Amino acid sequence: MKKEVPLIITFISGFLLIVALFIPHEPFGSLQERFNDWYIIVSGFTLILGVDSLLLYHWRKIKTKDKDAPYSIILIITFITVLLWGIYSGVKHGNPFAPASTFLRYFYTYMFVPLQATMFALLAFFIASAAYRAFRARGLNATLLLVSAGLVMLGRVPKGEIVVPFFIAITLILIAIIFVLEAVARVSLYERLLYFALALISLIAIIPLSILLREYLPALADWIMNVPQLGAKRGLFIGIWLGAIAMAIRIILGIERTYLK
Repeated sequence: MKKEVPLIITFISGFLLIVALFIPHEPFGSLQERFNDWYIIVSGFTLILGVDSLLLYHWRKIKTKDKDAPYSIILIITFITVLLWGIYSGVKHGNPFAPASTFLRYFYTYMFVPLQATMFALLAFFIASAAYRAFRARGLNATLLLVSAGLVMLGRVPKGEIVVPFFIAITLILIAIIFVLEAVARVSLYERLLYFALALISLIAIIPLSILLREYLPALADWIMNVPQLGAKRGLFIGIWLGAIAMAIRIILGIERTYLK
């Protein structure tokens, strides 16, 4: 019965939500709103369970004298201090974030906001690292991604058209170098001449492309975002929602039971 009862509750809840979505009449019309209220209540309990799990995890580290135990001590002390501080400010001022609250003035403004800014600043380095790995021109697709990203970034920033000639020159020179290396690796004379010709065309195209993009760069950046990017984005969203629907059906029918573990 330990597994059957949660499965029955999941099936009934999921089925009622589907019915309430397609039949907006009583008694089903208000079910979705009622389920949303229950969801908020359950979320509150899950937050309590999450805090309890976090504190127990770090308490076990302290008891076992783990090498990271000092950090666990700091976390528990900080959690208790902030909790008591917030309760005290809430009782005194009616709201811990009241303008006269010391909790807002000293903890939130001078501690939490700078720490949050530091975390986001560190996140920027991870994003830059991921972008570097994703935009490495290892093939045609990666090269197109790199060029498109560069054009969009230059088209969206102020005075980006000033940098366009340098961006185009570097890009086309790199493309020409790739064509030359490919030509050297080829055995056939026809293929060698073809790649050398493509390298020469890339170098010749630097000046006219720079002039065109300097004038039409914002329009090109908008076209990239509104046509190819939006089409790929919609395709991704369709795949995500189909996967979400399939997973929801598996959970409602009891096929997927990993949440019971």
